[in-house]
Amino acid sequence: MKAVLDTRFLVAHFFGPPETNKWTSNTLRILQNDGNCGFVPSIVIHEFYKFAFINRGQTIADMRINYILNSELVAVNLDPAIGIEAAKLRCRFAELPTADAIIAATCMATSSDCVLTDDRHLRQIKEIKTRWI
Repeated sequence: MKAVLDTRFLVAHFFGPPETNKWTSNTLRILQNDGNCGFVPSIVIHEFYKFAFINRGQTIADMRINYILNSELVAVNLDPAIGIEAAKLRCRFAELPTADAIIAATCMATSSDCVLTDDRHLRQIKEIKTRWI
């Protein structure tokens, strides 16, 4: 499985209830064991760090983001091709937030099987699949 992690996945993993953590931990294990199969868009790094910082403070935010960056997950920067595809998606879906468009475009650029999320905005895009618990 190749998958893009949404911010909601990381929040559920690090700050969600134990029953959710069981699923997210197993999913992360699979993605990391397969090597280069789990992708984290740079916008997700931004959103997750901000969430962790506001809700748990800088020390926890630094610990969590360092865990992600030092894992076998692949950080994907916003490059021109992803930016253009994200803009096209925003033109097609008026209610699609910019961050979600970037996440969807990253899924397309990495030829991932899905985005791990429960975000309704991403479910409307037919070019990608979403998966949740």
